[in-house]
Amino acid sequence: MKAVIVGAGAIGGFIAARMLEAGLDVTLLVREGRKRKLEETGLVVRSPAGDYRGHPPLLTSGQPGGPFDLAIIASKSYGLPEVLIQLRPYLHSRTFILPFLNGMKHMEQIMDAYPGQPLLGGVARIEATLGEDGAIHHMTPHHLFTYGRFRNFADHEYENARAVLSSVPLFAEKSDIERDLWEKYAFINVLSGLTTLFQAPVGDIREAPRGMDTFKRAFTETVNVIRKAGGTLSDDFIDKQLLTVSKMSARSTSSMLRDLTQGLPTEADHIQGYLVELAQRHDCEIPLIEVIYQRLAIYAKSRSTASS
Repeated sequence: MKAVIVGAGAIGGFIAARMLEAGLDVTLLVREGRKRKLEETGLVVRSPAGDYRGHPPLLTSGQPGGPFDLAIIASKSYGLPEVLIQLRPYLHSRTFILPFLNGMKHMEQIMDAYPGQPLLGGVARIEATLGEDGAIHHMTPHHLFTYGRFRNFADHEYENARAVLSSVPLFAEKSDIERDLWEKYAFINVLSGLTTLFQAPVGDIREAPRGMDTFKRAFTETVNVIRKAGGTLSDDFIDKQLLTVSKMSARSTSSMLRDLTQGLPTEADHIQGYLVELAQRHDCEIPLIEVIYQRLAIYAKSRSTASS
């Protein structure tokens, strides 16, 4: 099976390294600047789980290649519309698509762009970053990449997809991937939202007066919207997430806060903005999440003004 991975940043590059280690046929679809860096240094991963260095095949948009049987999307959410256009020439009618993006909105976007295309759900839990040296730095030993059947699969097609993915130790199958997607989305909506609202790590928020109450309010608003929208979450989801927050390192932040402090675009529209959209669709009140989204919208506008 021929696979293409769109994006060779922290997530896409880490996935590519582990798939290549497992002996799979993997090509990276990347931007020109990233291609030049990869040609110079190779794909480099520094990880407690094992380092990697290699030179996988590279493509940039418009170059001949494919068609591929598996397409893994590991871009930032704000780049997804462009990715879906660039990817189209490299697919055939039954290419399996496996996205590893934050949130849930991308699942709707992919189904709209490729009606009937076999779609897997994917959830990445990893703390990793792309360094200035072009290497991927995996910062903690814990990481988990889950996948599962989502839409438009015949049974034999899903068995083929599972046979390939199960050959890579990185991937773990989830029987209810939709719930895993919603639960990851709910968690990052709150974590990224509060850390950017206060521009502070988890410990500072947690230890502030009624800090844990603020986490609870944010989780409660998020869960109410998701359940109204038909999403599935475990019955004790809020209690579990509050326990997780209580045990997190005081220095823990979010990738969104790191993007904000570096003056980069954020995934706010895809994460908090999508929850606001769902709340409006289903007549839910989410005052705290709306304030978070307003704060991020102000940042986006100021960033746009500064660059114009």
